[in-house]
Amino acid sequence: MKKTVKILLLTALLLISSIACASKEAEVFDLDFETNVNSDAVDLNGYSMRYAVTCSTLFGDSNAENILGFTSGTLFSDMAAKRKAEIEDKYNCTIDAFYQADGASENEFTVCSMSGVFYCDILQGSTHGLRSSMKIGFYQPVNTLQPYIDYRDSEKWGTPAMLEEMCWVGQLYGILPAAWPELNYSSFGYIFMANMNLASTLGIPDIRETVENKEWTWAKFEETLTAGTLIEGGETKVYGMSAHPPYLGEMMLRSNGDTIIIDKGNGEYSWGYAEPNAIKALTEFRNVYNGDYAFAFDHNVTSPDAVADAFIEGKATLTVVDTEQLFGYNGRISRNVENYAVLPAPTGPDVEPGRIFAVHESMRSMIVFSTYCKNLESAAFITDKIYEPFEGYETKDKIKDFMTYNYFFDERDADIFFEMFKNTEYNYFIVGMRQFNEIITDRKTKSIAELVELYKDYNENLLQTEAVSPRETIKTLWPEE
Repeated sequence: MKKTVKILLLTALLLISSIACASKEAEVFDLDFETNVNSDAVDLNGYSMRYAVTCSTLFGDSNAENILGFTSGTLFSDMAAKRKAEIEDKYNCTIDAFYQADGASENEFTVCSMSGVFYCDILQGSTHGLRSSMKIGFYQPVNTLQPYIDYRDSEKWGTPAMLEEMCWVGQLYGILPAAWPELNYSSFGYIFMANMNLASTLGIPDIRETVENKEWTWAKFEETLTAGTLIEGGETKVYGMSAHPPYLGEMMLRSNGDTIIIDKGNGEYSWGYAEPNAIKALTEFRNVYNGDYAFAFDHNVTSPDAVADAFIEGKATLTVVDTEQLFGYNGRISRNVENYAVLPAPTGPDVEPGRIFAVHESMRSMIVFSTYCKNLESAAFITDKIYEPFEGYETKDKIKDFMTYNYFFDERDADIFFEMFKNTEYNYFIVGMRQFNEIITDRKTKSIAELVELYKDYNENLLQTEAVSPRETIKTLWPEE
């Protein structure tokens, strides 16, 4: 009986969702303007591009009012609105953008696509929510949209590493508005941060100078954890660091060389955490979090939001957070902490001092083109025009100057932030490749050697099923990289 009810409910849901989708068949336009793609004389004959914008945060979707992803009432939302109006007027078209508050939904898109019904021409969302539909075949390959969109323009559409999650079986299915400020800068991690005022009162030497001098090593990190912990009367008043253990582990495990995926050539890959440099990093991480320096962490405050709160409230000298905690929809640190420093992960003995890297679980402003797009060429043309750099922010240096003025207390913080962003890599968290990292934090768990052996086959299998195709696709589409 319960099974029958569930089937009936599912059928009803699909029916309701299908009705909610735009029920008309996909329109087909016979526009051949390929030879005039760069001409100001292009006339799109009133074409209306339906654009679903779902602004996601680390912990779910945001219904905050926005314009093409920018919070309404801000400088860049105003610039996005102006750009939208200019394109509509210049090319005789309409950009029919709608948002979560108006019904934009990744799930709704999937249900409509499964029903063979048009929902939108293009969709902006989180790769976490988009990747499954990519495998089903609900998106158009972006690499086939030249000359309208040059996916190889990494400054405009993102680096291959940023787009890795949307690569599959030789095709690229998503692009990022990488030339626009802010949208993608809250999608990566995990930055180490220091409360510089608090550090100064505790007698900690200038951490920015430590990083600048390439002395930010495991040993210096341990010293800072100790000096940054204040214990009075047997009670810890300030912890050396507030940390969500998987974030800290993700960075520490890679801090002696990025070994999660090793490219052996000829399409062969292996899991790298069994390598000697990784074993050193695993040992260091366990010692820092659960061993000799466990006193520097509040093991009862470990969720991402609680960790950020502890740092904001001055209960921890250091923290490690997703950049979304710094600024953006969820960005409370930039609004509430005076004189914070942005730091890279400390380096291990087997890498060059000063090495800077980052990872991402998901990119939150990924743009995909629906299989049921009414006119793919027109949609690609409009999308390319929308995401031209804003006037006054044409280069990364100009964007960095803006963000340095608005979000950072020191130009060195901005340098580190943008270097981390440039070097970010997909960590395959969504498919389960962080389980090993998370189990390492358990105080009652097995030895490192036992865990490596236990998880090796599991992760080798994940590599074959989830990572080989994207990595090989990158080699095909970006052979010069």
